[in-house]
Amino acid sequence: MAAPPRRRASPPALPEELVEEILLRLPPDEPGCLLRASLVCKTWGLAVSQSGFRRRFHDHHRSPPVLGFLHGWNNERISHFIPTTASSFSLAAPDWRSWRAIDCRHGRALFLSEDPGAWELLLWEPTTGAQWRVPVPTAFESEYPTAAIFCAADGCDHRACLGGPFRLIFLFTAIFDNFTPSEDCVTSACVYSSETGTWGEPTSLHGEIGNFTLYASVLVRNSLLYFLSDGEAIQEYDLARHSLTVFDT
Repeated sequence: MAAPPRRRASPPALPEELVEEILLRLPPDEPGCLLRASLVCKTWGLAVSQSGFRRRFHDHHRSPPVLGFLHGWNNERISHFIPTTASSFSLAAPDWRSWRAIDCRHGRALFLSEDPGAWELLLWEPTTGAQWRVPVPTAFESEYPTAAIFCAADGCDHRACLGGPFRLIFLFTAIFDNFTPSEDCVTSACVYSSETGTWGEPTSLHGEIGNFTLYASVLVRNSLLYFLSDGEAIQEYDLARHSLTVFDT
C-alpha cells in the first residue's frame, strides 16, 4: 500500500518590514486597494491599521490624491459627494436638502444650513464620519454668507490632524434700510475657535454689497484667506492681524 502523500510545508511568512513595503506601494488614488489588502490576513490588517502607517503612506506618495469632490447644487439626482476613483468608493455626505457645501480643507468639510430661519454650520470629517454643529455668530445679519475651515494646530502638516483644533471664518455683508451700495453695506468676518467654543468679535469693513455664496475660499500661507464675491471683488482676511481688505478685479 502506497504511503499517503506528504503535506507540503507552508511557505515562511513574509517579514513584517517587507509586508509594509508592499502595502506602502499600493496606489493611493484607489482606497479599495488598501481595504482589500487589509482583508488578506490578520497580519496585513494589523499592518494597515497601525498608527504610523498612514503617515508613512503619505510620506511615500507625497501629494495626496483627489478621491472626490463635494458640490452645492440643489439637484436630488446628483449625490452630494462625487467620487473620482474607478472603485465604488463613496461617502455618506450630509443631506443636500438640509446642508450646502461651502468649504473643504485639511481633511474637513464645511456646510451651511439651507434654512434661513435657523442658520447653522456643520463640520464633517469624511474619513471618520465625525460631525460638529456650530451656530452662526449672533452678529450675523445677511442672506449671502460664506465660511471657511482650517486646522488650528501649531506646526501641523495636515496629514493627521483629524480630531484636532480648528477655526472657522464666517463672512457676511449686512445691508441697511435705504442703502446706497458704497455707504450702507458692511462686510464683517468672525472667527470661531474649537478650543474655546466661541466666536470672536466681528471685524468690519464698509463697502459694496457682495454675495459670497457662489465661490469657495482660498488659503495662502496659513495666514491669508481670500473670498470672491459675485461682484468680482475679492475680500482678504488676515488671520494674524484680524483685518479685512477689499480688492477690485
